[in-house]
Amino acid sequence: MRSLTKEIKECRLCADRFAQTITAHEPRPVVWFRPGARILIAGQAPGARVHASGRPFTDPSGDRLRDWLRLEEEEFYDRSHVAIMPMAFCYLMSNG
Repeated sequence: MRSLTKEIKECRLCADRFAQTITAHEPRPVVWFRPGARILIAGQAPGARVHASGRPFTDPSGDRLRDWLRLEEEEFYDRSHVAIMPMAFCYLMSNG
């Protein structure tokens, strides 16, 4: 599992495309899981705030989600309990 996490975090397949965006930012894949997590949250691609923080759901949607789940931030970000898997690992700002 460690090698999968490392492979995802080091992915640069879209670097050329990202360089052509308004922000011209580097890819920063966000992965948040460990084997054995009892909860898996599948979400959309990360937004700008998640790209900046490197942690999923560091925005108002995360506040709502934690509230719905009745999980404190410490519990929510414990990778051994909660795995968060985005549909795409990186934030991409379009030019249009």
